[in-house]
Amino acid sequence: MPFPRRKRLYEEIAEVLKKAILSGDYRVGDKLPSEMELAERFGVSRLVVREAIRYLELNGLIEVRQGATGGAFVRELDSKIIRQNLSDLLFFRKISVSQLYEVRMYVEPEVARLAALRRTEEDLQLLEHLVYLSETGEPGIDYIKHNVDFHRVLGKASQNPFYAVIINSIMDFTENFILTIKPVKEVIHERTIHREIYEAILKRNADQARAKAIEHTINITKQMKRLEKLYLDLLNAKLEAEYRPYQGLLEKAQS
Repeated sequence: MPFPRRKRLYEEIAEVLKKAILSGDYRVGDKLPSEMELAERFGVSRLVVREAIRYLELNGLIEVRQGATGGAFVRELDSKIIRQNLSDLLFFRKISVSQLYEVRMYVEPEVARLAALRRTEEDLQLLEHLVYLSETGEPGIDYIKHNVDFHRVLGKASQNPFYAVIINSIMDFTENFILTIKPVKEVIHERTIHREIYEAILKRNADQARAKAIEHTINITKQMKRLEKLYLDLLNAKLEAEYRPYQGLLEKAQS
């Protein structure tokens, strides 16, 4: 039985800082102590601290700014890394659109139900505006953005930050999925469904909002399943194009 790998020193320091961020000791926008201060506090070299900061940055917890007023600043929870992980897992056949559907079927109807019960006037205004843009816009990049933003606002309106992060991650991936299969002239879901969801939320009809979200999730997943192979083929072609300039170096390294 293999022994568990002992954490590297920079990982241990990163974990301490991560807990401080998540517990609220450092809030969004706060600047972490300098490399020198952290090195003295933990009794390690600045190089180790630098690795810990890089680790936190890669995990989306902080952003590093350059210049006289720069440093490591706590950022809002970012869903882009999750989106990239979803894309990678789908590309390497570790997950499928069908498995993503299972998650969406659990999360999105509940988010719509909660949004109907908890939405604010600001949420309603944003949802109504996005419905209008979706109904009057032509298929294209802006049209796609308006549709995924509708779901992001639903996540916010649920008043549950966990659901908001999950919805943002799913929508980031969905937007990337659709934009990858250019040209984007095809509308992959019915234009009226977002208004139906909005009307249910407006009336605080939680059961109706949930039912319409289920209907919407089933329909959109059918289209994504149909386009899954095209997406993977296009993603593979994109990756090959990106790595082609380095092919000679890779072959030399392998020889």
